[in-house]
Amino acid sequence: MAQDDATRDAPPPLVSILIPVFNQQSHVREALRSAQGQSYPNIEILVHDDGSTDGTSKIVSEIAAADPRIRVTRAARNQGVASARNRLIERARGNFICWLDGDDIMLPDKVRAQRDFLEENPTIIAVAAAIRRINAAGESLPANNWWQKPGRREIFIPELATAAMMYRRSALMGAFPLRPLRNGSDIDLVLRVAELGEIVNMPVTLYVQRIHEGQMSRSAASGPVIAIASNIYRALGLGDIIAGPEIDEAAILGRILRDRHVLLSGVANKGENGREHRFYLVLVLLHTVRRTGTPGDRLATLAGCVRHAPWALVQVVDYWLKRRLRTRSRTP
Repeated sequence: MAQDDATRDAPPPLVSILIPVFNQQSHVREALRSAQGQSYPNIEILVHDDGSTDGTSKIVSEIAAADPRIRVTRAARNQGVASARNRLIERARGNFICWLDGDDIMLPDKVRAQRDFLEENPTIIAVAAAIRRINAAGESLPANNWWQKPGRREIFIPELATAAMMYRRSALMGAFPLRPLRNGSDIDLVLRVAELGEIVNMPVTLYVQRIHEGQMSRSAASGPVIAIASNIYRALGLGDIIAGPEIDEAAILGRILRDRHVLLSGVANKGENGREHRFYLVLVLLHTVRRTGTPGDRLATLAGCVRHAPWALVQVVDYWLKRRLRTRSRTP
């Protein structure tokens, strides 16, 4: 009986909220307030200022001084979001770990809902949620309840909102550290965590993501594509194209281009089960030939896609066209 009472009276598991910030003075106060306002009681809020040069540091310090749950570290110079996230993970003590970008917002029950879900589903290693997208002024953007189908053990692009993830600590450490892809380290992390167990989506909005001009352009970066390509290489038994702490994106794209015949043949041999493989491989190859290669390479790549994955080629073109239309609809 005494043991049951002790168990009942024990504090709930600690959850670490990790917040990397860099020059986000316009929104960081609201982000921190949303972390402080979580309905789940046992949290720590870790902030890493990655060399901000505006008023971000002052705002964070003022808020942290009044809340012992907040612990802050700072880098003397900007080292990139992957480095900032790694520093935060190293300091985290929680049984469960989640992210909050310095210009986004957690809805009040996010931590509670995701922690409860993981406690009730011990075989699930990470969980995402739906997100609502807003602009710099806080106004909702089109298609603002965004979530896609549940993640699976073998996924080639995170069909979920990576910013809204909560991980079991053991799963996150199994893929630690984040690798320094430009604008792709979060995708690479989820894809490697997915190899360790099942990730699912909660079809409930728990996170608000702010889209604004101050963010780095994601469309111009090859990091997400390299993360997906790396996962395809591993799935085909070809090793990992990301090796070591330094990443030469141009060299990796060059290798993908050289290996296109092997990659296309590999996914073609997977038959019906390779449908998803083919879509994402075509996406990777078309991005790669846009960034590098000769006109001859482009023709050869298109010919290879037509031969090995014609339906995937149609799907990718359709995906790009719809994405461009959505982007234009958000432009004032």
